[in-house]
Amino acid sequence: MNDLSSKIAESLLQIKAIKLNPANHFTWASGWYSPIYCDNRKILSYPAVRKQVYEGFERIIAEKYPDADIIAGGWASRSSMSAARRKRTG
Repeated sequence: MNDLSSKIAESLLQIKAIKLNPANHFTWASGWYSPIYCDNRKILSYPAVRKQVYEGFERIIAEKYPDADIIAGGWASRSSMSAARRKRTG
């Protein structure tokens, strides 16, 4: 795990966004079962964590897709995280 991944994981644990339940798995919307659940909605209430996450995405996208001009999404395009990203980049 790289430094950025470690910092984000630590932040998600601190804000209690990550839940672990190895005895009784969570059922994701996809139907998959997992002992780990990350409630990403909690990130919206913590600007410093939100900044870590979108800066991480920016870095990964810049490395893997250096010619990308725009990133599109579904419902997230109206979310607070997307609004914060748009505000930051113009």
